[in-house]
Amino acid sequence: MITDKSAAAPANQAHAMRIGLLNFGGIGDEILFSPVIADLRRVLPDARLTLILEGRSACVAPLLPPLDHVLSVEVLKQSRPRLFASLLSLLRRERFDAVIASGSTPFMAVLLALSGAKRRFGFDSGPLSRALLTGAAPLDTRAYAAQMYYALARTALASLAGPDYTPMSRVAPMLTPPSEAECAWARGRLRPDPSDTRPLALIHPGVSLASVAKGIVKSWSPENWAALIQRLTPGCRVALTGGPDDRETIDAILAALPPEMACGNADFTHLYGETARLSQLGALMTASDALALVDSAPMHLAVGLGRPLTALFGATSPERLLPPDDPRFIALRAAPAQGPDARYLAIPVEVVASAIASQLQDRRVGPPTT
Repeated sequence: MITDKSAAAPANQAHAMRIGLLNFGGIGDEILFSPVIADLRRVLPDARLTLILEGRSACVAPLLPPLDHVLSVEVLKQSRPRLFASLLSLLRRERFDAVIASGSTPFMAVLLALSGAKRRFGFDSGPLSRALLTGAAPLDTRAYAAQMYYALARTALASLAGPDYTPMSRVAPMLTPPSEAECAWARGRLRPDPSDTRPLALIHPGVSLASVAKGIVKSWSPENWAALIQRLTPGCRVALTGGPDDRETIDAILAALPPEMACGNADFTHLYGETARLSQLGALMTASDALALVDSAPMHLAVGLGRPLTALFGATSPERLLPPDDPRFIALRAAPAQGPDARYLAIPVEVVASAIASQLQDRRVGPPTT
């Protein structure tokens, strides 16, 4: 199934270069891919950019750099042959002048070769990709993922824009800031008393159900989150939020808090269920001074908005998922705990609290620059 999320193109784009971008994965993958979109828009402002992504990630499209067209595909619900056929039909129908895809398998190289696009760009995954693609970008799976993706933009724009092309000096996710109305809503919910000038820490404890199903340990125990909230207050205000999949975790955290705090007071605000879309979560992040969360899609959202964060990591590598050498983003990594807590990360509460406190000392943190 393919779903079109976009309006018709403006009339003045009728003869613009049509570029198709294929990037499948979760919300975090789309955010990490955003520098590719941003650089294409910067260098080729009149090009018509179409992003083809998975349906489960379509909600992030409004936050990405400006796109003309968004198509969502149900990748996980189709067999490989059926997916290949539906994608091939889509690409031929759209009649792209150029296609750029992040997949690194022979499946993707063959798909692009048959797409009808004159110029095709993807990762160098071997002799087949080099034979079938116009340009094969180096694939460095050890680099920060946004930089890995950005190799596609460098390779494509060196061909599409010519010898005068200059790559961006800093590569990191770049997202559209929340609207002023959403930011005003967030400020009102986070600081109901405008005279309270204490710093504010936002906690998002959720992990994806996909990682849970795969047995990937990323989460921290509800008791630890509750202890962190109590340790941070009353020196700062703390707010707790989460996504639709986090209800059980949020309830467990609230149950571990003292009753007088769990219901909300001058030090603590419970906001679960109040964010209907990612931009609202982004507004809460923008109105906060520091964030505490785990390796998750919200972490990538915070990075894309330039918000200081402390992220908890397990088996996954922080070097691949957070911008290098940026003091705004603190990674704390640990193995799973032993015994009955083996499904949680063994990171002491005082270590997380200390990292957040260090970020709250400097509340003048702005958005990333390119």
